[in-house]
Amino acid sequence: MKKVIITGTSTGIGNAIAKNLLKQNVTVIGISRKHTIKHKNYFAIFFDLNDVRNIKKILDDIIFNHKKIDAIISSAGYGVFENLENLKEKEVIDFFNVNLLAHILISKILVSHFKKKKTGHFIFIGSEASLKGNQKSTLYSAAKHGLLGFVKSFREECNKSEIRVTIINPGMVNSSFFKKLKFSPGKSIKNSIKLEDIAELVFFILKSNPNINYNDIYLSPIKKVINFKNN
Repeated sequence: MKKVIITGTSTGIGNAIAKNLLKQNVTVIGISRKHTIKHKNYFAIFFDLNDVRNIKKILDDIIFNHKKIDAIISSAGYGVFENLENLKEKEVIDFFNVNLLAHILISKILVSHFKKKKTGHFIFIGSEASLKGNQKSTLYSAAKHGLLGFVKSFREECNKSEIRVTIINPGMVNSSFFKKLKFSPGKSIKNSIKLEDIAELVFFILKSNPNINYNDIYLSPIKKVINFKNN
């Protein structure tokens, strides 16, 4: 039975991936501030990834308790869409801690574990925002550009170690991500990506030939429509 760490399992993409993998008899170690999943093969780790100073302790404990980890799906993140001048310094720091620095620090710790095993798979959930910039997307685009650049370079560091490094960059996903934001995808099924589609893609990649690396994957709804809220 495979053992997989997933960050951000409380809601959204991370939650959908965890539920799908549990159906496939995969053991899931979920890292999140809150947990809603109850399953015999789900191990809940209550932790806020903004606490970057203690990430190493959490990962060391997971490795000690669960021994061999086969993969990490680094999915945690949230959106802030506002002009930079309107944001407080703490908001900026907290955002980059969760959306970029946590991904990097987790990778730094797990890569040594994977090298000892001589196998392992990093799967990062990025965004199509890594390809462009938009108004009020200063922080979000910067974090996603940074994550994509990190993954591309990190993959080169791992390519002689039989460790796979993948990043999935979806467009607008039909999820609770937009609940507190001032915009959302259109209501048609053609206007957004389903959570289940990403979850199934992750499982497909995990079970694929270990000699093949899926590098940068981009997903987009067939018809892009954005609805803006009045308040």
